Amino acid sequence: MFTIVRSLCLGLSLLCTVACGDDEGAPFGPDGNTVGSNRAQFRFDCDLQGQIGVLTMNVEAIRTTGLTWGPGVNPDITGVIATGGFTYLTEGELRSSVALYRFTGENQFADFWDTASFERFRVQWVANNDDLIIVVNPFGPEPTQHFCTFQGAELL
Repeated sequence: MFTIVRSLCLGLSLLCTVACGDDEGAPFGPDGNTVGSNRAQFRFDCDLQGQIGVLTMNVEAIRTTGLTWGPGVNPDITGVIATGGFTYLTEGELRSSVALYRFTGENQFADFWDTASFERFRVQWVANNDDLIIVVNPFGPEPTQHFCTFQGAELL
């Protein structure tokens, strides 16, 4: 599938190439040609300590830019230039038979909350070939890992 979404592209840049594509920022379609979207949805099945959870993650790739300034003490903006980088915004849900978590994030981190108890925690996304590892509380206390298997992706 899109060459497994271009190998889930390097980190949470991992999830990008379907969303942001080639070096010029043009996303790839299933035929390898560029298409006009910077958003994609990814689906994973996750092992939540023996319980299966379905992770649905929407990713939007936004080009980072820099500004050029004119001369003087109070200069005007004279231009906007692409820096070649991207910021990846994520949002979605992780649903199991016993819980529903929603999340929003940026790049390789996301903030999760339980929709019933409103408990909050941070996760880190880690690429594992075409799959994903979710590290809960990556900065402690007691980080835990959950392994997720890639199930599919589509442009939005």
